[in-house]
Amino acid sequence: MLLHATDEEGGTGGMTDRQLRDEAMTIFLAGHETTANALTWTWYLLSQHPDAEARLHAEVDALGGRLPAIDDLPKLTYTEKLLAESMRLYPPAWLLGYRAIRDYPVGRYVIPKGGIVLMSQYVMHHDPRYYPDPFRFDPERWEPAAKAVRPKFSYFPFGGGPRVCIGESFAWMEGILLIATLAQRWRLRLVPGHPVVLQPLITLRPKHGMMMTAERR
Repeated sequence: MLLHATDEEGGTGGMTDRQLRDEAMTIFLAGHETTANALTWTWYLLSQHPDAEARLHAEVDALGGRLPAIDDLPKLTYTEKLLAESMRLYPPAWLLGYRAIRDYPVGRYVIPKGGIVLMSQYVMHHDPRYYPDPFRFDPERWEPAAKAVRPKFSYFPFGGGPRVCIGESFAWMEGILLIATLAQRWRLRLVPGHPVVLQPLITLRPKHGMMMTAERR
């Protein structure tokens, strides 16, 4: 698809080899590393919260031992809450930047043409106005009633607006099914003494990796 893509608006034709390479690397980074980071932080949180882990196991065990499939997504509501809360505390994409293409008024301020605007998911996701005790892991924040009272962009792990991540729906499906599949057979335990330190690069990663022991359930 990338090889055959053309710029119909700009009239510049197809991509150069450099543009094609850059697009492929962007897809690789956004579609794989972000999911890996989200799952890494989720397993870390589960290892620290046995009650949440027990609820996850009860939900996936109700499937009867078969592999979770797309049709099971409506049954995996607690798994979805776990992933949502994990991406609130540790959003894989923790910062977004936009460039103003023209002077843009925001309240009594004006963002000048060419100005860069940075928006941090990490900062917003830890705002106590929307998330009481914001550093506490609490999947119940994602009950429908609790979600309904929060403003739309108090949570935006995939960005928003016309430039929202094109893979958001796939990422939710992928993350939920991966967690449910692995949790059927395994539990992960943080290696004692292993340091867990944030490393905010392009994505939010654990600086020293996440050394864990896999135990059969």
